[in-house]
Amino acid sequence: MMSKVEAYETPIMSLEEFNVGLLEKDRIPGLLIRSDEQGFYNIGVQINDREVVKVASAMEDDAMYKIQFWADKVDQIKDQYKERQPQLK
Repeated sequence: MMSKVEAYETPIMSLEEFNVGLLEKDRIPGLLIRSDEQGFYNIGVQINDREVVKVASAMEDDAMYKIQFWADKVDQIKDQYKERQPQLK
């Protein structure tokens, strides 16, 4: 059976790519939040100096719930990728 973290896992992106439209990165250490002009939010966890795992997407009305949900899982996700060497630039 897959854990909740694995079930929600989505592709790894470069930190540079994820920074486009970045709203927040310091309020919850390791959790990055970005949005686009349509109010669509992407939530990611920074796993090393160059990479982010995108864990969720949400419309504005659902974003706060998802941000809170993933804020509690940052350490768990980082731990899951602690052996990974950065592969993206």
